[in-house]
Amino acid sequence: MAKNYTENDLLRYLYGELSAQETLEIESQMMLDDHLNKAFIQLQNGISNLEQLAQEPSQTSIDIILSYSQETSSKNLEIV
Repeated sequence: MAKNYTENDLLRYLYGELSAQETLEIESQMMLDDHLNKAFIQLQNGISNLEQLAQEPSQTSIDIILSYSQETSSKNLEIV
């Protein structure tokens, strides 16, 4: 009887967290199960899209943080 794979299993596969045996089993099952294969492709595309997103804060966010830091730094100096 074939194992029912979950999204978590597919994510573990995508991130290389499965044992060699588990990897062979899930790859074999993906060849036989269109639904599982489609779910895999969707997760793979989602991960690819996430990796393409900008990973830097906007200049506005940086300015707000720097402004807050200067304000709190000034207040701390006044207390001392």
